[in-house]
Amino acid sequence: MRFNFRPEDNHDKAGGVRRRLVLNLIAAAVMLYTIFFLVSIVRSASDGVHIPNEYREAANFDLTLSFIKGINPYTLGTLDNNVPACAYQYGPLFSLLVAGLHFVLPFVDIFALHYIFAFICMMAASIMAAIIAHENTKTLLPPVCAFLFITACSWRYGYVNAVPDTLGLTLFVMIFFAETRKKLPGKEYIEAFIAVALFYTKQYFVIVAASLFIYKLITDKKACLKLSISGIVFLVSSVALIELTCPLYFTYSLLVVHGVSGQSVAKPVLTGGQLSGAFIASAKNVGPIYETASAAGNPSTGWAFEVMQLKSLVGIFVFVFLSMAAGVVLAFIKRRPSFNASRLFVIHSAVAFAALLFLGQNDGAWLSYYLQLLMPSVIIYAFIIAETCVLDESVTKIWRIAAGVLLILMVMHTTYRVDSRLPYYIKSSEVRQSWEKAYKYCDAYAGSGEILYRAPVGVNALMNGRYLYDNGHELAIKQSFLDEYNNSPVYQSLFPYAGRLMEQHEAYRKEMLDKAGRQEYSLIMIADGETKPDEMITSEDAEAAGYVLLEEVPLDMGWASYDVEFWVRSSEDVPVLEAVDSL
Repeated sequence: MRFNFRPEDNHDKAGGVRRRLVLNLIAAAVMLYTIFFLVSIVRSASDGVHIPNEYREAANFDLTLSFIKGINPYTLGTLDNNVPACAYQYGPLFSLLVAGLHFVLPFVDIFALHYIFAFICMMAASIMAAIIAHENTKTLLPPVCAFLFITACSWRYGYVNAVPDTLGLTLFVMIFFAETRKKLPGKEYIEAFIAVALFYTKQYFVIVAASLFIYKLITDKKACLKLSISGIVFLVSSVALIELTCPLYFTYSLLVVHGVSGQSVAKPVLTGGQLSGAFIASAKNVGPIYETASAAGNPSTGWAFEVMQLKSLVGIFVFVFLSMAAGVVLAFIKRRPSFNASRLFVIHSAVAFAALLFLGQNDGAWLSYYLQLLMPSVIIYAFIIAETCVLDESVTKIWRIAAGVLLILMVMHTTYRVDSRLPYYIKSSEVRQSWEKAYKYCDAYAGSGEILYRAPVGVNALMNGRYLYDNGHELAIKQSFLDEYNNSPVYQSLFPYAGRLMEQHEAYRKEMLDKAGRQEYSLIMIADGETKPDEMITSEDAEAAGYVLLEEVPLDMGWASYDVEFWVRSSEDVPVLEAVDSL
């Protein structure tokens, strides 16, 4: 599936041979760097597999372990329990696949298995992108660069992370891969199935379905009809099956999910006019909001956070964006697509950017939404276009030189910025010692009563079969959320079980406070001395119950750090710490 060159184009002229040689030599250097990059990622992922890479990572472990134990956290029966089931707001496909791998490889540490599967997904996405680039270019440089930078698109704090993002990116790129297969039978059915699978992996990836629909509508209306009908059939069938077996699933994945990142929860869906008005009104305040957030030294949520991410993204991929823009202009002038399915990459880039005007305000993960939803299509398209312009003899010499300079800048600048701006996380000896101390405290007090865990240390609970309430996802459920739900007839009709679910969580939190008041917990953890009224328990609550602060331990997760307080029943209740297995 090569670039559709005109008959008069001649890439075997001496100049073309020399240019290909230069690009292949650069590709060799990029390949060497990529090997170093992958080794660093593997080293980072294997260094302390029981130390989480982000606050909410324990939720993924929690869900996987529930499946392994045969527990379905989405059944109505869980609402009758005094202890809430695992709360999880993303799609379960990642955890289901890891649980399946566990039954095939039961001897592999379950926590390490998450990272192994995430790495496999990362490599699969990068390989498919490299194949697409290779099929439409003449040298090794575009596929090598596509492989490297699609790998970077999997970045989430420590690159390899036990969250569903990596699987989502793999399925996402798989749609591009399927569309570039000219002779793939049942292509539209496969693409529709993958799009529905994306919805059950991580919800926002499903925007690629809109890109596919627009692309097919423009290029092949019959294929568009097949895609639409099959997509609706797959979606309706899956929804019906889930409603029968997992009636609480959509309560978590469509309602509760809005509260995870700290954004407003249970907001009515904006109409097009409301969204436009909100965009215009908010845009007027971007400048002062951004200046305030910058002066404070912290990214904020909303538009300030969006602008900061865009600034950082452009700083990394500025020349990649320029190459794509040049390709779009060139295709418009020549009145023909640049390569097979190139329109899909352009259309999706536009659709993704429009969606990110809203999604990019989510402060759940710095840059990850942009890297996952926008950059794969931009990267693949940009490198194919740049190399084509360098080698195309029909292009005037001055523009070939300009394209060559742009291509080299794309490689050198982007590689440097990816390496410096998206650093892989290597845990220092001090970081490991802090985590080891935190886990030792947990193990020392486990025999004296129940432990009230907080999410940063939740992996210790899951490692030892102890109950974990705060896995990082359940704090979206709060009294303000319940009040908003109770005032919304629409949400009560769409999610009839959400009220019982939130009441169960509120009742359990009250019980936790009562148990703390009776000093039934042998150890209480409080992250960053939280005093918010919606949090489970505060430092003031612990002190009022007679607990004594044993120590505040700084726990580093790479992108973010948390100071976790460990409260015990009395000042004499000091443990003798025993050695623990290597983290």
